[in-house]
Amino acid sequence: MCFEVGCSSLGTFSTRFTELVGMPPSVYKDKAEYGTEGIPACVAKQITRPVRNREAQVFGRR
Repeated sequence: MCFEVGCSSLGTFSTRFTELVGMPPSVYKDKAEYGTEGIPACVAKQITRPVRNREAQVFGRR
């Protein structure tokens, strides 16, 4: 996957992913696997899409 998104190495991908999402890809994958048990794959794909930290909605702020 790292080459598909334009990274030259797995380390570069992992570092950038962690910066944007707030957790390493391995942790994200583990959380996504356990959080989608029993959900159809088409729905699971939508709800497990990574959200960049700066795109995340902050509750309580206007």
